[in-house]
Parts: sequence; C-alpha cells; structure tokens
Amino acid sequence: MITMKKMNVFFVLMLGAVVSFSSCSSDDDLTPEEQEAKDKKELLAEITVNYNMVIAKQWAYKAFEPSADLLAASKTEDGADALTTIAKAEHAKNFNLVLSFGMEGDSAKAKVDVNLSDEEIDVQLKAFQDDLYPDFAEWGFILGKESTLASFRRVIAAPFAADDLKIDDITNEETGLCIFKIGMRDFTELNYDDLVLNQKKLVGGNVDKIYLNADGTLTVEVTDEKYGVSKLILEEVK
Repeated sequence: MITMKKMNVFFVLMLGAVVSFSSCSSDDDLTPEEQEAKDKKELLAEITVNYNMVIAKQWAYKAFEPSADLLAASKTEDGADALTTIAKAEHAKNFNLVLSFGMEGDSAKAKVDVNLSDEEIDVQLKAFQDDLYPDFAEWGFILGKESTLASFRRVIAAPFAADDLKIDDITNEETGLCIFKIGMRDFTELNYDDLVLNQKKLVGGNVDKIYLNADGTLTVEVTDEKYGVSKLILEEVK
C-alpha cells in the first residue's frame, strides 16, 4: 500500500529531479556566447567580492619575501639599493604597521597606522639608522622622522598603488602619511579567458596580483623591473 508519507517523499524526489533536469537543460540550451557571458558575469561578481574584502579589512604587516634576484643583488658590492629595500622591509615589522582603506566616493584612500608611541618610534628609527647607516650618528646626522616613516609606510602600501605613481604621489614626505587612492580594475572589456588570466589583478593601473589566502593572509606581488617579483604578506587584523 502506498501511504501518504511515501507519496510525499516520491513527490519531493520527482520535483528535485525536474528542477535538476530543468537547470541542466537551461544551461544546455545556451549558445557558446551566452554561456561565456554567464560565466563572465559570475566571475566578475567573485572578483568584486574579493576586491571589496581587501579594502574593507585592516591588514597588518607580516613578512616580505624578496625575489631571488633582489636577494642576490643585496649581497653584491653594487647592490646598495637592493640591500636598502630588504632592510626597510625587515625593519618595517618593528613598527606595527596596519594598512586600511577609507572610501572617498568611488575610490579607496590608503592609510597606514604606526601603532607605537613616539618614544618607541624614535627607538626603532635609531635602530634602522644604526643598522643601515652606522656612520651617520658619528657624523651627527639623523634621518628625518616623517620622511623615514613615509618610506616604511610605502613598504606596506605602495604595492597597491597604480604603477605610474611616483614616490611623492604615494606619500607626503613632510607628514609621512599616505596620500594615494585606489579603485577596482575595469574588467568589462575582457573576454572570459582574459578575465580568468587577470582576475587577481584587482587594482586599476596596477599589474601586480593580489591573493586572498584561506589562512586569512593577503599576498601581494611587488614587481620591480630590475629584480622581478617579490611578495608582501599581510595578515588580517581581527
């Protein structure tokens, strides 16, 4: 005997099969162009979510992984610029830097907080100067506080800036603060295949890729024409 309960179960199973068949049939009925448009729309939505996550959260400096070429150059006699880049990145972790973005219209303005007291900042600036420029103190020369803080803020913020921005477009040397804004890259003109290839290049005017990792960290490529691609690793501030 077929009970009412069995009839209800049978109906639910049949309804699920019909919905599944209809869904498959709907996709099967799409032309290649329509299917690509559908896939592109879905991927664009995912990219937008990723970009919004980047600018909505606060990110603390975790590590800098120099490229092999940058690391090798820092060990040579004429590799002062490479050595300085790595030294700044290593000392940056001592300044408790936190990157965030504040919306200004359709753009997001970068901000990097230095979460140390003035006294602690002075101690870390001296440690940096003594490490990289040990003769300066003997000569009576002291690095400018705000301009040096600006250089540390660039360690964590500059990888997000548009590639054509100069140092003075990224930070103000007198205040030491970030002054640039970012926006999401315009992907609308890309076909689906190109969209897949470029989906991690989230920021307009910036060719570097940004990866949101499952462990809550953010990996940002830092491309140098001379030394290749290094990586900046940030972690979400809970």
